[in-house]
Amino acid sequence: MPPTVDAQLQLALDVGRTSEALSICEQVYPHFDIAEIGTPLLIEEGLAALEAVKERYPDKKYLADTKIADAGYIEAASAFRRGATIATVLAVADNRTIEGSLEAAHELGGEIMADLMHVPNRLERALELETLGVPIICLHTAYDVQKTGVDPMADLVEVRAKLSCRLALAGGLTLETAGRAAELGTDIVVVGGGVITQPSPRHAARQIHHAIRHGE
Repeated sequence: MPPTVDAQLQLALDVGRTSEALSICEQVYPHFDIAEIGTPLLIEEGLAALEAVKERYPDKKYLADTKIADAGYIEAASAFRRGATIATVLAVADNRTIEGSLEAAHELGGEIMADLMHVPNRLERALELETLGVPIICLHTAYDVQKTGVDPMADLVEVRAKLSCRLALAGGLTLETAGRAAELGTDIVVVGGGVITQPSPRHAARQIHHAIRHGE
């Protein structure tokens, strides 16, 4: 099976300082499609970090990993007003929170990604979220869970077969698994450590970007 035609590489900038995020982007540019302003960076420096990176690299899309759990409209609107293309909401949140986030996205020209982290029945919840109108759903293996050896692609084939919306995959992906994820129908391949902890982040990003687009 060839990779998803429009498969995109989302670079997870899970760092603590804007200066670090800018340095990483400088090293790997242009070999990514979406710059993720990770939750650690949002906690440390807020949405100003997104604005700073976007100012330097305005041609890329930007995801704010807000992990919204409540006040969906308010928090999603904040992200979109500060330049986010995509904001994340936790799939375990109440449907009213999801709907509020979607309302903000509709009004402000952004998109919502629902994160299935810690959801017991991921396929069931993914189908519910798609019915609510969520355009992107993320199969995410949490950072603390990755250490247990969980396969980040465990539910990918089953969920991809049932969903029509875009599907993202995150959590411990490497060059070897990122290309395979795209082959299996992942629309957005999320890679953090697989790029930024490598001896040459630029080389790693270039290889992964090529793999998810060309299957090599």
